[in-house]
Amino acid sequence: MKNIRKRRNKYYHRTRWYDEFNVQQEKEIPLYTASKTEAYKRGSMVERYRSDIIKGLGFDFPWQKKYGGRITLKEVSLSEAVDNWIERRKKRPDIRPKTIEINLNSINHLYRCLGKNIPLKSITTNQMDDFNDYLLNKGFSNTTVNIHSRTVKTFFRYCFERCMIDNLPKIDQIKVEDSLPIYITDNEYQSVIDTAGPDSFYGRVFHFYRETGLRLREPFIATLDGNWLDIPNTSKGKRPRAIELNKSLVGVFNELRRWANECGLVERSKGVHLSKMFKKALRKCGIDESKHFHSLRHTYAVRRRVMGFPLAAIQLEMGHRSIATTEIYTKLELKRLRHDFPTLVSSFSDNHNKEVLKPKYAKRDTDLRDTSINYGMFIEDDVMN
Repeated sequence: MKNIRKRRNKYYHRTRWYDEFNVQQEKEIPLYTASKTEAYKRGSMVERYRSDIIKGLGFDFPWQKKYGGRITLKEVSLSEAVDNWIERRKKRPDIRPKTIEINLNSINHLYRCLGKNIPLKSITTNQMDDFNDYLLNKGFSNTTVNIHSRTVKTFFRYCFERCMIDNLPKIDQIKVEDSLPIYITDNEYQSVIDTAGPDSFYGRVFHFYRETGLRLREPFIATLDGNWLDIPNTSKGKRPRAIELNKSLVGVFNELRRWANECGLVERSKGVHLSKMFKKALRKCGIDESKHFHSLRHTYAVRRRVMGFPLAAIQLEMGHRSIATTEIYTKLELKRLRHDFPTLVSSFSDNHNKEVLKPKYAKRDTDLRDTSINYGMFIEDDVMN
């Protein structure tokens, strides 16, 4: 039997298969015998359960028990099932390491609530209610509770689909009202640029992000093809997209990439550093503490909305997987937007029974002039201190 192998005078049965990602998987079961004849006999018993073993089920065979007996389905503990789930997720190219990190954080809370060694099949809906109460008692916001609950729900769905549990425990989500985008108004933006210095490295970089709507780390994974910035599907939206840049923005992108290579910061810290410098400028200007670097991305989308761009076009530019994500920008009051973006708006017009703002450029937002690059300000800029 080709699945029987001998190691250190003992035989083992090896079940091998390819998963949905064409990666070979293996499950080895000790046969506890040095007899080849007995090993073949026991191996044939294991082969009967091959399809169930591939699904992730575990079995206790007679030779594995102290007093023998029948073949029984092994009680899988919560931690064993989680280990199996996490290993599978790590092999999926569409799941980012950051997502795995969030998953593990949620599971650790589940462990603290239920314990690691609780039998997976024994977990009930009532215990999931207790888990939600546990999270709320920890002082987490409703949104954070939902993030943890969603992770656990995904985990149990994985177990159910692989016949590791017979029933799915019900896991409730807390209803949370959609929060409106937090953006930077024209006046706030001008104050930030004046504080950073319109000709400074940071001033140019902040302007680049507002004019492109990129996520914080996307410039560090994007590639330039002529005037087009290609963003791979490894970004959060998991959708590749391309953004056309003008000559000035191409120059800033190249400058930002040179800075990334020469600033001396580790990969993860580059985006964090830019975010901190932007927050420092916001605080120096006395701007609302709820606003942060990601507000530049929201500002891009809001400005496109103000200028009358179709929602589908904004979705493609932002890299949203669902139009529902983009629709949040339609919930902002046009009257408020007219007040917040005077450089873009001078009048309203009726379009298909909906008010849409017509763009009118009263003045150039920011005068960003070409200057020589001073790499001495990469880590700290005197203007920002």
